[in-house]
Amino acid sequence: MRGPLDIHQYLLAHDVHHEIVRLTRGAVGAQGSISLPQALGLPQRRCVAVHPFHAPTRSVDRLALLLAPCDAVIDDAIMGRRLAKAVAMSVSPSRGESHDECAGYVRAGAELVSHRTDYLAGHVAPLLLPPDVDVVALQSLADLATTVVYTPTGDAGTALGLRALDLIVLARAI
Repeated sequence: MRGPLDIHQYLLAHDVHHEIVRLTRGAVGAQGSISLPQALGLPQRRCVAVHPFHAPTRSVDRLALLLAPCDAVIDDAIMGRRLAKAVAMSVSPSRGESHDECAGYVRAGAELVSHRTDYLAGHVAPLLLPPDVDVVALQSLADLATTVVYTPTGDAGTALGLRALDLIVLARAI
């Protein structure tokens, strides 16, 4: 399983200003019973929730992670259809990728998320993900461009702080 040290080394190698914050109390996911904003004492807008969605297709099970500020309201049905469109438009046939049409994405189960991301499901970090995991950022996260936001790191005792734009670029988010 990946964790904060892996992320720290990756960001150092890419010369990205960041901080790994040790939490005084563990967070259960970005929006769990003890949320990341509560553990950090920050507004929800400054913390990023990673919402995993899944779409089975004829050839592959697609996993997409939606990055959004914790204060964003996510309607699963609407977001599932939007993710299907966004991912379909981002797949490049010139790179030899193909994308089977799917009606939409649904929330992904913990086992699938942990297996495909190499992170604990409730603490998925949006960095160091396999190339077959699609990452989509909401515009409300992109609007925070130079603001330092905080994300999960793969464990409950730490959080990662970095600029929202750096996060979006390094996560290869569409």
